[in-house]
Amino acid sequence: MDKAIVRKSTKATVFVFVVFFSLLLQTRLLHKLLRRGDVAETPFRLWPPGNDTEATTLGDASGSSCFPHRREGHIRNGTIIYLETAYVNLHYETFYSFIHELCRCEVAKDRVWTLPTNTVPSFFVGPRHYLTLGFEKILAKFNETSCGPIFLGTPESRPDLTVVTTTYPSNFEEGSMYWKLRNDPRYIFICHEDGGERLEANASSVYFLTPKHTNYVVPSYFPPSFVLSSIERKRSETALHPPIFLVMGGFSQKKKRNVVSLVNAMRENSAKDFVVRFMGGTSSGASNESMANLLRETFADDYRKIQLIPRVEADEFMEQVGRVDAILPLVDEGIFHWNQGYQNGSKLTSSVMWGLGFRKKMVLYKPLAELFGVVEDNSTYFLHGQSTRWLVAFTEAFGRCLDFMLQHPGA
Repeated sequence: MDKAIVRKSTKATVFVFVVFFSLLLQTRLLHKLLRRGDVAETPFRLWPPGNDTEATTLGDASGSSCFPHRREGHIRNGTIIYLETAYVNLHYETFYSFIHELCRCEVAKDRVWTLPTNTVPSFFVGPRHYLTLGFEKILAKFNETSCGPIFLGTPESRPDLTVVTTTYPSNFEEGSMYWKLRNDPRYIFICHEDGGERLEANASSVYFLTPKHTNYVVPSYFPPSFVLSSIERKRSETALHPPIFLVMGGFSQKKKRNVVSLVNAMRENSAKDFVVRFMGGTSSGASNESMANLLRETFADDYRKIQLIPRVEADEFMEQVGRVDAILPLVDEGIFHWNQGYQNGSKLTSSVMWGLGFRKKMVLYKPLAELFGVVEDNSTYFLHGQSTRWLVAFTEAFGRCLDFMLQHPGA
């Protein structure tokens, strides 16, 4: 037999043996972890290194061309970022924007969000027991376009940067848990309520979620595959159903949504063909049955136009957002300026975040729209003035939006 062939055959045999032995060790390690009950806290890679083909379809949505391509050598010594969640799926819809902001290559962005670009960063999302299957599925898809691999669970070594995704002003009072870390560059704290000038002036690592603040990031970025799917569905399916509006989140809470304004708008447009869907998030606090009863009582005259989406997992929630034509935040002056509501724009209303991220039509209160730089165009954004007392302004803007969709299906 030819010696060259013998050498190749021997190398192949050794390679197969090494792969088999490696797999055996990994299997035994997994079994050991399962017996110990520690698998939930063990970092787990969601997906093999992917490419950015989906991102470039959305106009280079990833914006991460300054990082090396994912190769094991680049990843091994890369920056470790840990996104720490406070509870099961709590504020999970903001995580994609934080990863995207860290991946963006713009030189002008804040220093605390700037990563070294000579290696590929690794993102960890945990603790693992706070992640549901639906959220994990979204992260798996997002992993295909992010600038670095995403892992489930806590990192085994100390992270270079920790993003604490849910905090409140009380966490930064003197003597509180994050008081001494509020200016630490190894941390980014996401604060979900207004902390006043004192906090913003003395906490360089604390970031808020609206442009009302000095340090902020607007969480309106979503995995490109879901946004693309929504756009394609809109082009192909719009003619098959009447216009669909969506009210999401805590619509049963008066400090969140002025549902009464929608009652009047639906009554004025009752002769037209449309649907209004309500979809409560996992944090809305009400059961599906209680929400159904509330809607039946509130919209007694137009209940045939109302649809309730039962509480769903994170991935299905995102799919449902993609299936509608327009989003109704139902925030007017009575809620926007109220300290128990959206604190004059200092607190985020997630409906706007979803609408911007998924390129949905929206009917918006003018000061809320202006806060996010949204300009009325009467094709995507329909603005209105004060409507708490007389309801006329919202009703008129709702009618304009509905008429546009009826006259321009798929637009």
